[in-house]
Amino acid sequence: MARFPRVYVKISHTWSISQQDYPWTDTHSLAEEVYQAFGAQRVMWGTDWPVCLTNAEYPQTLQVVRDQMKFIAPEDLEWVLGKTVLKLWSFGEK
Repeated sequence: MARFPRVYVKISHTWSISQQDYPWTDTHSLAEEVYQAFGAQRVMWGTDWPVCLTNAEYPQTLQVVRDQMKFIAPEDLEWVLGKTVLKLWSFGEK
């Protein structure tokens, strides 16, 4: 799918597919594959709120991407955590 430039993906639900406790490190390699294939400008973090509250604290879902997924380059974090969404949906910007 990464070869199609209009396909974007989100990193989310790592807590629900993990066989481990937080920070769900057994899911990081899958997230890294997505990040490497699509690039930061086509990857976005998904909050999973409120569904995440059944199995994780809301801050953990952010912290795992921001602080634990060390493969995401520091300069790419702002893309994954928000700029990709703003690029995809302008939210009224002209």
